[in-house]
Amino acid sequence: MPLFQPRNRVQILREMVARTVARSRLVGLTRNSSLFHLLAAAANEDAEQYFQMARLRELFSIDRATGSDLDERAAEIVPGIITRRTALHASGTVAFSRPGTTGTVTIAVGTQVAASDGDGDIRFRTTSAGTIPAASMVSGAIDVIATEAGIRGNVEAGDIVKLITRIPGATGVSNAAKYSNGSDRESDQSFRARLKAFVQAISRGTPTALEAFARNVILSDGRRVLFSKVVEPVIPNGQSELFIDDGSGSVEEFSSEFITSADTFLATALGGETSLYTAARPIRDDGSFVLEVNTLADPPSSGGGFVALVRGTDYELNAARGQAELLSGGAVPAMLVGYGARANYRYYTGLIQETQRVIDGDPATPLRRPGVRAGGTQVFVKAPATVFQTVTGGISVLADFDPLLVGGEVESVVQDYINTLDIGADVILNEIVERAMGVVGMFDITLSAPTANQVVLANQVARITGASITLI
Repeated sequence: MPLFQPRNRVQILREMVARTVARSRLVGLTRNSSLFHLLAAAANEDAEQYFQMARLRELFSIDRATGSDLDERAAEIVPGIITRRTALHASGTVAFSRPGTTGTVTIAVGTQVAASDGDGDIRFRTTSAGTIPAASMVSGAIDVIATEAGIRGNVEAGDIVKLITRIPGATGVSNAAKYSNGSDRESDQSFRARLKAFVQAISRGTPTALEAFARNVILSDGRRVLFSKVVEPVIPNGQSELFIDDGSGSVEEFSSEFITSADTFLATALGGETSLYTAARPIRDDGSFVLEVNTLADPPSSGGGFVALVRGTDYELNAARGQAELLSGGAVPAMLVGYGARANYRYYTGLIQETQRVIDGDPATPLRRPGVRAGGTQVFVKAPATVFQTVTGGISVLADFDPLLVGGEVESVVQDYINTLDIGADVILNEIVERAMGVVGMFDITLSAPTANQVVLANQVARITGASITLI
């Protein structure tokens, strides 16, 4: 198949002049002749067409397309499935204060507060109501969200100090912790990489597919999976672990509602059941799962007659699907008519629950939860173990620079480096030094911790808090 080879204006004009001379009695054309100018004008138009065709070819390549053109290519490749991630609003909590303790001060929903940077106010509004109760000078933690989406709302602890909305009786406000969940609109580079990974994952069942589908999980509140990694056993046994993180290092969320009050997921058996499914899933397999079966020693309605079965002897558990499989050699090889079953357990919520549903599939929502794992295999979605880091050292700054301001910027870039590391990525000492030295005003840095690269295992993720960074 011939290749498309665009030509420029000079090449086109040269060939047009040559053909005109060859097909006439002319022996040449001067640059000032009317015919030459006519041919030059035609050559310009032809060159413009070549340029537009070349540009069109580039726009149809996901490697070269940018901005809205890249969005259109994604819509053509995987319609309605992969879209660019929008900017997220930073959020957190603040506490309001007053000088006295008399009476109750009410903080209404929509109250605006602000931090400041070089571009002016960074505004936040409360999303829940609160009060400064009588006999107290400080309110409880009140939820706020940035009015503008993007990383600008990721303010440091103590940055929110301005009251935009006047509150009778309240004189101060502050945020105790750094906000780090705001994000800008997804870049072309990130979107392109995610699009390619998804296309490679269409075959399903592979580690690449599991990781790519996991990274497309997003909850209604904006939380999303940013990092994912599959860990397979050295000796294949049909089971794999998929670790995910949203950048916080604390993605694990679970409910304990069935610890104190058992989940009676089967009130009255029809008889012959060997596969039992809990009401909630996936199960947090932390040793708390206890399966009990009512053997009709007492009527099920009385709550009596339940006996605990032994895992591995009487049944096997698939924690991802909430499935307990009764074993033929166990105490209850199959449910009899009228038997009941219940269980105590904790189950995952949030991103882990949603990612597990995407991996296993849900016939009711096939587009959102298509199912990725191969048949006959088990994939357990988990949170990686967080390896919290400590950075301690001393810095020196150039003349005319404020050490406190420079030190704060160094702390911020160190946090950004470590908190954006992928699951299983090591913390590199020289990378910390390079990021720190890239801050304007830095002269030198000496680290007493860490003193070497920090090895992070495949099921771990490195993270750090501002309190763990000490730069003198």
